[in-house]
Amino acid sequence: MSRATHCLAASCDDYRRLAERRLPRFLFDYIDGGAGDEHTLAANCRDFQHVHLRQRVLCDVENPDTRCELIGQAASMPLALAPLGMAGLYARRGEAQAARAAAVAGVPFSLSTVGICSLAEVQA
Repeated sequence: MSRATHCLAASCDDYRRLAERRLPRFLFDYIDGGAGDEHTLAANCRDFQHVHLRQRVLCDVENPDTRCELIGQAASMPLALAPLGMAGLYARRGEAQAARAAAVAGVPFSLSTVGICSLAEVQA
């Protein structure tokens, strides 16, 4: 994605539309859809509509500390990279790239059971 195209995305819907234009149809459908009758997908979308972020302004943000503990392990922030099946089809060596990014960011990484890269490559 070019820098100019990336700058046009300001919301999740924007990224979804960009992905739909960029990815082959079968890959887009795979990440855009859910399993079976998509009941869990629909429930997750409904639930996220009830999550509201509290905007805080005029707060001291000079030295923020986002460190936390996730599943008994130290993390740099309350975030984990979740598994995405066939990530290697979305980006060259996608699972290995994601594992490296998680390590650099200091957050957990979880590998999908339908990964393209070998476990040995991801571990390296």
